[in-house]
Amino acid sequence: MTGRLAGRTLWVLIVAALLPYLNALPNDFTLDDHGLILHNQAVVAFDLATLWGQDYWAGYDSSLRSGLYRPVTLTSFAAEFALFGRQPLGYHLNNLLLHLLVTLLSWSLFRRFAGASTALWGAAVFAVLPGHSEAVLAIVGRADLLATVGSLAALLVWTGADGWRRTLGGGCCFALALLSKEQAAVVPALLLCVGWLQHRRDGQGWRWPPLVASAAILAVYLGLRQVLLGGIAVTEIQALDNPLVELHGAERVLAALAVASRYALLLVAPARLSADYSFGAIDVRHMPTGEIADGLLLVLLAGVATWWFVRRPETPGLAVMWLMVCFAPFVNVLFPIGTILAERISYAPSVGYALGVGWALDGARRHLGYRVVQRLGLALLLVLGLRTAARCTDWRDELQLFGAVVAAYPESARGHKGLAKALQDAGRVAEAEQEYRSAIEIYPRFDTAHYNLAILLHGTARYEEALSHFDKACVLRPEFADAHLNRGVTLSRLGRLQESRQATQRAAELRPEWDAPRVNLQEINTAIDRQGEQR
Repeated sequence: MTGRLAGRTLWVLIVAALLPYLNALPNDFTLDDHGLILHNQAVVAFDLATLWGQDYWAGYDSSLRSGLYRPVTLTSFAAEFALFGRQPLGYHLNNLLLHLLVTLLSWSLFRRFAGASTALWGAAVFAVLPGHSEAVLAIVGRADLLATVGSLAALLVWTGADGWRRTLGGGCCFALALLSKEQAAVVPALLLCVGWLQHRRDGQGWRWPPLVASAAILAVYLGLRQVLLGGIAVTEIQALDNPLVELHGAERVLAALAVASRYALLLVAPARLSADYSFGAIDVRHMPTGEIADGLLLVLLAGVATWWFVRRPETPGLAVMWLMVCFAPFVNVLFPIGTILAERISYAPSVGYALGVGWALDGARRHLGYRVVQRLGLALLLVLGLRTAARCTDWRDELQLFGAVVAAYPESARGHKGLAKALQDAGRVAEAEQEYRSAIEIYPRFDTAHYNLAILLHGTARYEEALSHFDKACVLRPEFADAHLNRGVTLSRLGRLQESRQATQRAAELRPEWDAPRVNLQEINTAIDRQGEQR
C-alpha cells in the first residue's frame, strides 16, 4: 500500500469512527457511571490500594461482591477524575479516541490476514456498528474498549514476527486487556485460531512462545483473582440481572440459545436497541420457538464453521471463529454470567463480524463490479452511521435513556426504576412514584425500587407507607445499610424511638466508616432521654 493510499485510508477510518459519535460528547453521566466514578471513593481519592487490591465495586460500597476485577479500567477513571472532575466531556472524548484506536488496530489486523480492500471495508463497518455502541456511549464501557485495545494489540504483536521482545510486548498488552475486563480471557483461543490460519494457509511455522506466554498470563490472572476476590467466577448472580439463573438444565440452555440469537440480530439489524435487557425485558420462561430454533441453528453453523476452518482455514472462517470464540463464554450457554444480554458484550466479537462483512463486500466486487460494490458499501456505512448517531441522543441523560428503554421494552423492571429515579431528580414526583410502582409490580423483589419509593414517600410525609417499603428493602437485602438508616429516620418521625435506635445501630454495624448513623444515634438518644425526663 502506497503512502498516499494509506493516508487516505487512515482519514476514512478516522471519519467513520468519530463522526457518528460526535453528538455524544455533550452527554451526561449515566447508569453505572455514577457508582463507579462519581460516588466511588477510591476513584475520587486515587486510592491505588483499593483500585488494584479489591473488587471492582469496592470503592462505591465495600460490602458489594461483584466478582469483577478491573483495576486498569478503574485507574483510568481515577486519572480522568483528577483531570476533569465531574465534567463528563473529557471522559466521553477519551472513549471516542479509544474507539478510534480499536478501529485502527482492527484495520491493521485485517490487513495481516486479508487484502487491503477487505481490511478497509471491515474496519469501516466496525467503526459505525450501532449494536455495540453502548461500549462507546457509556463511560463505564471503557472496560470493553481497553480490553479490546489490549487484545488486538497483543494479537498484532504476537503474529507479526518471532523474538522474545515481541513475546514480552504482546504479553504486556494481554495483561492490560485482562486487567481491564475479564472478557479478554479468550485471547489465547483467538491466538490459536490465527496461528492455525497462518500455519495452514500461509505456510508459517507455529509460534509457540506467544501461545505459552498467553496461557501463563491467563493462569497468573486467574490466580490473582482467587487471592484478591476469593474466587475465579462471579459467586452470586441476581435474577434481576439475569433471570436465566432461575432456570435449570435443558430449559436454561435452550432459553440461553434463544437469547444468544438476539446478539446476531443486534449486529445484522440493530433497529431496537436498549441499555437494559434484564428482568421483564426478555421473558425467559416463554421464549418464542423461532428464537430457540435460531439459537440451535447458530450452534449447528458454529460446528460446521469449526470443521471447515480446521480443514481449510480462510478469512471468512476466521471471522466466524472470532465471533464464536468471543461470544461462547458470555452468552449464558456454557454457564450463567452476571447479565442476560448486554450490547457492550458484542463489542469485541463484532470485530469478527466486521471482518466477515468486509470480506463479503470485497468478494462481491468480482461479480457486481467495483462501482456497484462501492455504492452498496457506502450506503451500508451511511445507514449504520445514521443509526449510531441517532442512538447517541438516547444516551443524552438518564431521563432520555430510560425513557428509550421503557419505550423499547415496556416490561423492563430496571427500565421503569431508572426512569422513576430520573423523573424524581427532575422534580416530577407523581410520575416517578408511578414508575417505581410499575418496577415493583414487574419484579416484587426489587430492593432498590422499594428503597427509592420509600425515600419519595418519606419526602411527601407519607411515613407509614414509606416505612412499609423500607421494611421490604431491609428484608430483601439485610445488608442494605442505607435502607436501615432511613428506616430509622422514618421510625423516629413516627415517634417509635426505640425501634429507630435499633435500625440506626444496624446501619452503623453494616458500615462502620459511615458518620451518618453515629450522628443520628446521638440525636435519637437525646430524644429518648428527653422523653424519659418528661415522664
